[in-house]
Amino acid sequence: MDLPVLAVTIGLLASLVVVCLLPVRADSAEDRGDGRTEVIIPSFTKTSPRRPRTWTFLGTAAVLGLIFVEWQRPSALYVRAVSAVASAITHHPATVNGYAARLRPATLFFAVAYMVGIALVMRGGPARRVCVMAHSVLYVSMTLLTHVLMIVIGMVTGLVIVPFGIEATLANLLIGGLVIMRLTFTSFVLPRATTVPVQRPEWKWDTILTWSALISVIAVLVVGFAVLSERANLTSVWQVFVPLYAVGLLFMLMFAPLWLLWWINPRLPSPGEDRPPVDVIIPAYNEEENIVRVLESIDVAAGRYGGPVRVVLSNDGSYDATEELGRGAIEQFRHAQGEILNAANGGQAAAMNRALAITTAEIVVRIDADSVMGPDALVYGVPWFRDPVIGSVGAMQEPRRDTVTWFHRMRALEVLFQFRFARVGQSLVDGVVVVPGPFTAFRRGPALACGGFPTGMNGEDCDLTMMIGRLGYRVAVDPRIRSFEDVPGNPGEFIEQRTRWARAGFHVFARHVPLRAGDAGPRAWFWTWRRGFAWFSLQAGLVGPIFMAELAVAHPSYRQNLATMALLYVLAGGIPLVISLPMAVKYRYWRSILWMPTFFAFAFLRRLATLEAVISLPARPFPAFYAMRAVAPAAPAAPAPERRAPATAGTRR
Repeated sequence: MDLPVLAVTIGLLASLVVVCLLPVRADSAEDRGDGRTEVIIPSFTKTSPRRPRTWTFLGTAAVLGLIFVEWQRPSALYVRAVSAVASAITHHPATVNGYAARLRPATLFFAVAYMVGIALVMRGGPARRVCVMAHSVLYVSMTLLTHVLMIVIGMVTGLVIVPFGIEATLANLLIGGLVIMRLTFTSFVLPRATTVPVQRPEWKWDTILTWSALISVIAVLVVGFAVLSERANLTSVWQVFVPLYAVGLLFMLMFAPLWLLWWINPRLPSPGEDRPPVDVIIPAYNEEENIVRVLESIDVAAGRYGGPVRVVLSNDGSYDATEELGRGAIEQFRHAQGEILNAANGGQAAAMNRALAITTAEIVVRIDADSVMGPDALVYGVPWFRDPVIGSVGAMQEPRRDTVTWFHRMRALEVLFQFRFARVGQSLVDGVVVVPGPFTAFRRGPALACGGFPTGMNGEDCDLTMMIGRLGYRVAVDPRIRSFEDVPGNPGEFIEQRTRWARAGFHVFARHVPLRAGDAGPRAWFWTWRRGFAWFSLQAGLVGPIFMAELAVAHPSYRQNLATMALLYVLAGGIPLVISLPMAVKYRYWRSILWMPTFFAFAFLRRLATLEAVISLPARPFPAFYAMRAVAPAAPAAPAPERRAPATAGTRR
């Protein structure tokens, strides 16, 4: 064993990891906001309805796929490079070649295709495009060093650690996430970190449970792949795609133990005699289609609640009949009181901040004007705030039922998994990242201390959830609370909506990633990093079907696996459906169940939206400048809540 060469290899890999993390650690110099309420960055570029950049990206991936499939020299060069470095360390080339001969660097293609495609279609100058493309060299280098070290570890220890199993795919996901995060932070204009200080206590059980769930799921995946990895499969499509899609399921499956723990002993507060006042704020811009419906639903919920409910409709410069219809609906209130706050159009966050500024109740509920409040939302939502540690409460979202399209069917299946499974598990460890706009109940004091909803960025609901958590308040979700949201009715509207949501993910990540903003529990250290790694895995899933089809067409020996590859792709998105199925039965989404086989198309459109979010981001100038900063800066904030045990409060259901 050549220890100096081994040390150099480890040191080089560690140095490249640092190279990836430094830009994430630093603030970009383009955000001229205050680091709290106001984000001032160049506006995104609206995507053309014909989406020429999207088609160019997919075409680039197809061309690169054909080159990868037909021209074996790049793959052979990579394998020889791995063998050469590993042999230099171990001095056992025959054994090393046995490992390296089974390498299938398909995941390298996914990463390179993504980076080259983004370099071609992004909105930046030639120098910036070259820098983006250079990240593919960084990725290949880090992957090569990792494969070398895995061969060395396997040879030295005798453990089944190989550069072509699921453990290698896990490593590729980690490396891909790091490189894509570096690419994102160096290439695009993003908000700087929030200056709201971290006052969250160290609730150790949150960390312990999150790590336990993650480790247990990784163990299950590794063992499961070991069972599947018979020698006959190791040279087939299974070697490439089973690990890739198994990793894609990792974060889905880790919610299972958390969900089970939550349901073993669910602690949900029961409605009591107390009826504290509640203020409901509604931002509205040209919402004549639904404004009456949402106001009527709030009045019904106020009647069920029985306490004082005040509604503030913040009309954000609407030029349709929103104000007139809203005023008429408010005049018909039987249980609530209401008023309309008119102002020039300033955006949704500004509209909510205007309404928040005139509220007086400690409990505030935000609801979007295109949503409908469930009749028992206030009955079950308000009692949570008896616990001074609870800062925000979310509902179970479902599609509105006044109009039903294929997208409504698919969204129903999606939210059943997200809200009745994943977020229930997240709430156990205070890991809920966002309480969405269709129903958000929160404490007024902490929200004002944070500065309210941030303007100039997407994802103001997610950002407020993150900031309330930073101040030491927990976020809960309650399966008894229901809200009903608007769902786009056609592909164009759907991709536009999901592009906005995906862009919000980039903005919120930049403001709250722990390297910039400090650790604030699993919500920050796990779920924000998970989002960063998802940027890589989502795009791998976008390029994957193109590569699979080309592989089957170009190589007759793989055609027998075409059905297998298609099945794997469908099943990769089918696990959430399996989890959602009993809930769909319980909540009577029968027609959605019949449409389950088409869910993979819905998932593909979501990936396209993530791609378009990247394309729409403004590019950073070249060269770009950074402002290094200390994490979790000191700044005045609201008094921290009275500390209690981390479990959610209330009585046993």
